[in-house]
Amino acid sequence: MKKISFILTLILFFQTGLKAKEITYQEILENPTDLELNLNYAKQQENTGNLKLTISTLERLNMLYPENLDIKLYLLSILIEMDSKVKVDLMVRTMMNDPNTPAETKKTIAKLLTSPSKEKESNWFAYLDLKYLQTEENNVSGITKSKKLLQEDNLIPYPAVDGRLVVEDDKTFNRTGALTIGRNLNNSSSVFFNISLDVKTIEKKVTGDSDIISSSLSYFKIFGNNYISPYAYWSKPNYRRQEDYESKGYGINNTYFFNEKNNINYGLAYSETSYDRSSAFTAADDNDSDVYSSFIKHNFNFTKKSQLGTKIILNRTEAKKEFDSYDSTGINLTYSHFLPIGTLKLSSTYLKNAYDEPETFLSVSKIRDDESFVNSISLEGQIIQLLPFIKKSKISEGVFYTLKLRQSDVSSNIQNHDVERKFFTMGLTKRFNLNELFK
Repeated sequence: MKKISFILTLILFFQTGLKAKEITYQEILENPTDLELNLNYAKQQENTGNLKLTISTLERLNMLYPENLDIKLYLLSILIEMDSKVKVDLMVRTMMNDPNTPAETKKTIAKLLTSPSKEKESNWFAYLDLKYLQTEENNVSGITKSKKLLQEDNLIPYPAVDGRLVVEDDKTFNRTGALTIGRNLNNSSSVFFNISLDVKTIEKKVTGDSDIISSSLSYFKIFGNNYISPYAYWSKPNYRRQEDYESKGYGINNTYFFNEKNNINYGLAYSETSYDRSSAFTAADDNDSDVYSSFIKHNFNFTKKSQLGTKIILNRTEAKKEFDSYDSTGINLTYSHFLPIGTLKLSSTYLKNAYDEPETFLSVSKIRDDESFVNSISLEGQIIQLLPFIKKSKISEGVFYTLKLRQSDVSSNIQNHDVERKFFTMGLTKRFNLNELFK
């Protein structure tokens, strides 16, 4: 790898930190050896004040790319900032005694050691995300392809579009506020707590508006080649003109990397949904269900900027109503590519749902069997990547955009579920760093 000066390296890091999209921890779990992605993530965490996660990312990259002096210098600068004397002494001694370390690099190390260090970072960190999403859908009411419904083994016409209860084209608006508070337990583990409120309104359809309170607790641990993440979550939607329910779940994900090209990500999860019985919905709790899910995904990095992921899906839904219990099997292919304007992602999912028993109200003999194809294309990144002329504006800092096209095509032997939909979503997220609260 070609060596460049430390100053140019810092400029590169600052530029990639400004131009990169918001990178999630899940992406790092799935791509632990992607050099560019992980460097951008390290810079992103440094900008939010989470220096311990920056260090753990750089230490892992240092093990994967031991000849890369730029990574070593970046790591050393963060260790000095953290006032981590033992690790600084070890790195300085190793690099200074290494005959392959250029004289220019040794001078840079000396300058780093004599520069004043910043205040020691708190183990706590926090940030607030404010998000707005607008989705246009061409079939909000799920009108069937045949414009017919099955009822007691007879086909009847689907209700006419009235613009209120039965709607085709419509818009959905989501406004979300999410607070995340975390603590670094050590250089290889962290714990996160998140609480959010999502308010959804539909432009035309009179049912479906809601406000949803949800929370989650996650733990992350790096152990050898494993990146383990157990989690738990809870949500409570409040719907207008529909049954309310409560959902909670538990799960664990792990990513194991073989080398910088190949890694696997797999997980197990359980969730349960409990509906609220009320005077308006006396049989609502008949819809209660439990879901057992699992997946395994192989990620292959073609280059530092492109990746192909293949996921196998196995799910089991146990419902109080036996005709709503089913097994799901499927496969997902996802291709991701980093562009100057953001991250382009192409995704295609095939899923087969096999139900246990017939829904006698619809048919006494037919057992529902569905096959679905969901294809999507999305582009995500920082707003300044699309509008570089506002780069110097403070209002653009920490603002991320989302653009997504999705098509869902479900083929079912029960006409009521034979539905095709198309979606277009636009969104903006503003992140506020709240780390000052813990200083």
